[in-house]
Amino acid sequence: MARTPLPYQPVLSKTGKTICELPRTLSVWAEADICIIGGGAAGIGAAVGAARSGAKKILLIERYGFGGGAAVAGMSGTICGLYSSGTGKPEIITTGFSREFHERLFARGGVAEPWAFGKTYLAVHEPLAWKELADDYLLDHKIGVLYHTLFVDVVMRDRQVTHVILENKNGRGAVAAKAFIDASGDADLVHRAGGPSSAGIYGVTQAPTLIFRMMNVDVPLAMKTGPEELELKVKEAIASGNYQLPRTHCYLFPSPRFGEYSCNMTRLNPPSNTEKKCLSGLDTDDLTYCEFEGRKIVREYERFLKDYIPGFSNAFVNDVGTQIGIRQTRSIVGRGILKNSDVLQARKFGDQAVSRSAWPIEDHTSGEVRIVYLDNDFYEIPQESLIPKTLDNVWVAGRCLSAEHEALASARVTAQCLEMGYAAGAMAVASGS
Repeated sequence: MARTPLPYQPVLSKTGKTICELPRTLSVWAEADICIIGGGAAGIGAAVGAARSGAKKILLIERYGFGGGAAVAGMSGTICGLYSSGTGKPEIITTGFSREFHERLFARGGVAEPWAFGKTYLAVHEPLAWKELADDYLLDHKIGVLYHTLFVDVVMRDRQVTHVILENKNGRGAVAAKAFIDASGDADLVHRAGGPSSAGIYGVTQAPTLIFRMMNVDVPLAMKTGPEELELKVKEAIASGNYQLPRTHCYLFPSPRFGEYSCNMTRLNPPSNTEKKCLSGLDTDDLTYCEFEGRKIVREYERFLKDYIPGFSNAFVNDVGTQIGIRQTRSIVGRGILKNSDVLQARKFGDQAVSRSAWPIEDHTSGEVRIVYLDNDFYEIPQESLIPKTLDNVWVAGRCLSAEHEALASARVTAQCLEMGYAAGAMAVASGS
């Protein structure tokens, strides 16, 4: 028996070159005070910030089946931005939600002791513990969640978003809300709403990375190889002609799990037969290429580690990121902007600040990593960098904030995403949208 066509079934044109999608009526699945797009560090922070500020109906939309975003799906695996820089000791300088999140993660054994990163520190976390803690925050604050759901589009009225259009296994539908928070990392909601944005510097964004973890590492022995010696050994391996290693400045961090290391080593460059200057996290062809190529490069670095670094001879790759790690895509044009000079001059914004940070400018745009540290001081992120210039009931949080290129290379990290998210949630509620 032939299937009865759905009333909105697309129609193929006579030429076969285009398809007409017929108009259809969508159900409004839910109404909320605050709707959040993205369940990464910024999205979880936004949900908690909104709930604690008095919002009763909060709905979080996330394409995966867990919270964590780049920290978990991208397996960045580290909480960066918590600590001071240049003081010689791991002093936590963030005072808000990121500190609380870290303390709760540490209490359940999900994060390691501080690990030196140049002149500052970071904390390596365990992905499952992060997912579980995110679940706890969402459940404890009675936040509505739609996992496995894609954000598709917006419905507008003047300068306000009234609905977001979503798609999942149930079909296509809409959610109405008084206010929206774009925690997508890519400014997807702002972009669909017509808000202006920029990407990188002269159109060149930071390089993607596929992060991986290795198990069965002799950790005490592996810890004897410092970052400088590691870089020299990578260069030695490249010079031998036997390894295809596109990046020499690499990071190795012991995980909270026994015998495991987190390896931030790969770099995804455009294919040699293209004139592209970078691979874009906004281009599906580029993302697909990154996934294929990234897994090949991971095996090259695995082989290098086993051959060159003491403690890794019996180790093996036990996991890679669920998705390629993206450092930079769109930055919104906000009512304010975090400038490069704000970071370099450690500017403070007083009661208009949403987060402190002493994380360095960690720029992966050029052929190698460029790092500029802030010594014995910190800067602050202004709240107006989270407010799109052309929209009245939308806030952003995370790496799509309004920021200049080098400033973003510092502010995009995990602790600041947690802080920005919490602030955006609180601001959305305070606005009374």
